[in-house]
Amino acid sequence: MRYTASITDFFKCPAWKMNLLLGAVAVLIPAVGPLVLGGWHVSCLWARGDHEDPAEFPPFDFQNFGKYLERGLWPFLVNLVAVLVLVPVILCMIFPLLFISGAFGSDHGHPSNAVVIAAVVGFTCLEILLTLAYQFLITPLMVRATITQDFKSAFDFRFAKTFIARTWREMVLAMLFMFGAGLCLMVLAVVTCYIGAIVAAPVALFSWHHLQKQLYQLYLSRGGEPVPGSPKLRDLPPPLPAA
Repeated sequence: MRYTASITDFFKCPAWKMNLLLGAVAVLIPAVGPLVLGGWHVSCLWARGDHEDPAEFPPFDFQNFGKYLERGLWPFLVNLVAVLVLVPVILCMIFPLLFISGAFGSDHGHPSNAVVIAAVVGFTCLEILLTLAYQFLITPLMVRATITQDFKSAFDFRFAKTFIARTWREMVLAMLFMFGAGLCLMVLAVVTCYIGAIVAAPVALFSWHHLQKQLYQLYLSRGGEPVPGSPKLRDLPPPLPAA
């Protein structure tokens, strides 16, 4: 796994300054902007076959708005469904902690410090576990949605199970790397009155797509079954027929 390359590869394209500027503009477009930006990343990393030289990434072009939107839509929908399923689970797990802290956390009308501390620790541990569980589940589903460019076929939990089993260590490291990058992004946002966060968002999103591609390649190198690619995910001309 090349963690730093997931960021530095963005800047190896000769048009990286314009890519950064147009990516920041896309982030500001309500609702569809992040989908379009993600679709461009899919075009850079997944739609060029084995041609992976970052210096030759296709530049961001709003003339391909429709193509980018279509390619970014399916991973977004899979992520959205996963979030909608996870929210009730989170609420079901949080309410008991709230009830316990409210029922047993008072001492003559004042909250018990011990119970408050225990509740905070419990919430923190629960949040970490849920975040890890969510990322472990959503990463293979989004990879499959990206490759197949389809919603229904993305929910292949046998593939997800195999993917996790073969790459879970690297997935944890990728999450930690993105967590550290997120902290840097937060500092940049505060220092620049959130202007820097808008500019850095395209790089952060590119980094996560880059890491997903690396995880899939690692999965294949460890004996994983390839996912059939969609014809929609092809920017190269079709191969010539055999003589």
